[in-house]
Amino acid sequence: MLLTAAVGLAVSMYILALSVSPNESPLTVLAQLLTGGFSANLAILIPLSTLLFLFTLLASVVGIIYFLVLPEMKNYVSETGSGKDAASAVLRTLKPEERKVVGVLDAHGGTYLQKYITKEAGLSRLKTHRVAASLSERGIVLAEKRGNTNEVSLVKWFHDGMHQ
Repeated sequence: MLLTAAVGLAVSMYILALSVSPNESPLTVLAQLLTGGFSANLAILIPLSTLLFLFTLLASVVGIIYFLVLPEMKNYVSETGSGKDAASAVLRTLKPEERKVVGVLDAHGGTYLQKYITKEAGLSRLKTHRVAASLSERGIVLAEKRGNTNEVSLVKWFHDGMHQ
C-alpha cells in the first residue's frame, strides 16, 4: 500500500513538473527532481504532491478496510455458524426495504412469490426485484424463476435463526 502511494506521489510530481515546464525534456525534469530537488518555479508542487500522496494513502486504507476487514455475510455466517446470533446480526444490517421483504417472507413460512411480496411490502416491482437481488447476493435469500415471477426463499440458517 505504501509502495503504491509512493509511486503515485512520484508520478504525480513528474506529471505536475511537466505541466509547469512543458518545453523541457521529460528526462531532464525527472533528473532535476531526483538530484537537485525542486526549482523555484516548481515550489507549488510540494504541497500538491503531498496532498495527492495523502489522498492516495487514504484511498488505499479505505480499500483495504472494505475488502479485507468487512466480511461478506456468507463468510461471516459460515465462520460463526448458524443460529439466533447470526440471524440477529444480519437483521441489524438490513435496510428498511430489506426488512420489509424479510418480514413478508417470514410471515409466509420463509417462501413466497415475488409478485405477492411486492404487494404486501408496499414496494414497486423494480424495488422489490432489486432488494431480492441484493439479499440473494448476500446469501440471505434464494430466488428461483417461477413463470413470470421469482420464488423467493429465506435460506435455512437465517430462517431457523429467526425462530430459535
